[in-house]
Amino acid sequence: MSALFSAIFLLGLCLANAVNFTNVYEWDKLFDFVWPLGVEPSIGQIKDEFLPGNVKLKFMAVFGQRLFLSLYFNRAFPATLAWLPTSGTPTAHPKLIIFPFWHLHKRDDCYYIQSAQGMETDTDGRLWVLDLGSSKCSSKIWIFNLLKHDTTEHVHHFPDVVVSHSHWKTLPLDIVLDKTPDDYLAYITDLRSEHIIVYSRKTDKSWTVKTPGRKWHSLALSADREARQLYLGRFNSKEMYSVSVSELKSEGGSAAVKLIGEWTGKSSRMLIDSFNVLYAAFTEKSYLSKWNISEPFLEQRTHEVGTLDAIVVPFTFALDTNGTFWMTETNETG
Repeated sequence: MSALFSAIFLLGLCLANAVNFTNVYEWDKLFDFVWPLGVEPSIGQIKDEFLPGNVKLKFMAVFGQRLFLSLYFNRAFPATLAWLPTSGTPTAHPKLIIFPFWHLHKRDDCYYIQSAQGMETDTDGRLWVLDLGSSKCSSKIWIFNLLKHDTTEHVHHFPDVVVSHSHWKTLPLDIVLDKTPDDYLAYITDLRSEHIIVYSRKTDKSWTVKTPGRKWHSLALSADREARQLYLGRFNSKEMYSVSVSELKSEGGSAAVKLIGEWTGKSSRMLIDSFNVLYAAFTEKSYLSKWNISEPFLEQRTHEVGTLDAIVVPFTFALDTNGTFWMTETNETG
């Protein structure tokens, strides 16, 4: 396998015409972290065993002047959650900064972050991080207040009836946030379960809504508050569905998901901008596609990388509050 190449780009939306990304950061296998001075023995051992070529980007979020990145789990890594500044001179091989603090990352200790997955920022300056957990620790949601020195505002531990505490039975993956007049609701996919997970910040309760016969990989939330729809990419399938969020706000029961159409690939990441354009990335595909959800389903290629030899998730992306599209691209060919 050739050297792993990863890059972070930005693009001012909307993507109506040809795309011209600006290269902000790039790495040619040489990932590294900003290591603290005088580290404790356990971190020192991790640093000695750390292999820069094994770092792979998973999800991203943006708020203010920071990009937040989750990384594929590896026991030799010091953490799976990091950040970089959005501003400054484009540079090669920037070092990742652990978020929020080094002391919140400790293996197999259930009071700490174990394996960061999907994440989302809200308009009130919070970062929500889905934590897969480990064989010893159950899954949870971390909510950090970015406007108050990255303090941990709340941690929700999923009860066993929502996310199984048997690690091999569950795989919470992606998260989107729905701001209502008096609450924030999080909708979450679980690759190994035929349901959608819902969490209410106001009540600090989570529940599931069944989708019999279907498991979900990716999801995106429409901007229309009056008739808000959740779009779902089916796991290991090219099919995309939608469901009204009104069907997700009550505990128990099943949701009537509606088939929208089929992509040319299996969607791994999706998001919807304020212009009702849905963007999708696919497993093992070297392109992004888009579709205006106000119109009949029609997939359009919007960005393609020639002969990209992609790993499972070659792209991930996020929008900032200014409508700028940020994207990571990972290429195993270099």
